[in-house]
Amino acid sequence: MRAEWQAHIDELLGQYREQRDKLKGLQDRLATIEATGEAADGMVRVTVDRQGRLTALELDPRVYRKLASTELSEAVLEASNNAAEDVAEQTRQIMEDVAPAGAPGGGIPDLGKLLPEKFDMDSIREHYGLLGK
Repeated sequence: MRAEWQAHIDELLGQYREQRDKLKGLQDRLATIEATGEAADGMVRVTVDRQGRLTALELDPRVYRKLASTELSEAVLEASNNAAEDVAEQTRQIMEDVAPAGAPGGGIPDLGKLLPEKFDMDSIREHYGLLGK
């Protein structure tokens, strides 16, 4: 194989690995997203994870004296929705540099699958006629 081709392949491989590492870091940031939402003047606090699943619920003791059960359930839902909206915004901000414009915001893609960790360079070289005979 020509030295300049090998140098170019090595350069592309280096760029590929750099982008893969960036995507891995992005995936790690996305995995740690969580948010807390409040309702009923702060008497109800809800924390959700990156998928909107409830991970914590805090009720101020005053809430039992001030809210009826239906009002309390509405406050929990409101706080959950507020937290979920915050998670969606955090995700959007992290993804805006890599997601195509207008891409749907539902779910988080597995960024590691975009650039697999290993691939067969011999197959690529053979495909482009760069493999020595």
